Amino acid sequence: MANYQSFEVKAGNVMNRVESLCRHLTAGGKFTTTTPIKTSDVEMALDDAYYWLLGELAKNGYSLAVTDTEALAVLQQIQALDAATTIEFSQPTTDSGEPNDRYKSIAARRDRLVKDYLRTDALEQLGAARAQDKSDLVQMTGRSVARKDVVYTDPDVVPSRFPRGFGQRPGGARAVNPTNLEDPSQ
Repeated sequence: MANYQSFEVKAGNVMNRVESLCRHLTAGGKFTTTTPIKTSDVEMALDDAYYWLLGELAKNGYSLAVTDTEALAVLQQIQALDAATTIEFSQPTTDSGEPNDRYKSIAARRDRLVKDYLRTDALEQLGAARAQDKSDLVQMTGRSVARKDVVYTDPDVVPSRFPRGFGQRPGGARAVNPTNLEDPSQ
């Protein structure tokens, strides 16, 4: 049994992916207690990646209980990539401690997968359920027409420097005064 939380199609897949991504830090392809990165540190990175991925799922409206095999395979890959970025980041290759190129490329792939799958409906198309509709995540801003009327007639509001319609070419469309709209519901 694994000592970490994970999105896995088959037990041990996430650890195997991390070991294959960070093979140069393993002993014979496996993390041990004597490798530069200890097994316990990798398990901690996998836990961190799991909880970060749960937050990404929640933020993007997905259910946290993912059971579909195809969706789990994508999440498994993202989790492994995130853990690998943590491990690679801990191994700088310059004297000043700058991130190495392996870290940058793994992080770029992870970010692209998050953007392509979690921030679109691709994961939903693969079988993951949504806990929220996309429209629940959208927020509108601005003032209603009724509020604009109040603001335009309020003597305490400092008027804008340029009045509405300023700079429009002569004979062009004129700015509409919100109090004279044909449809008051807008």
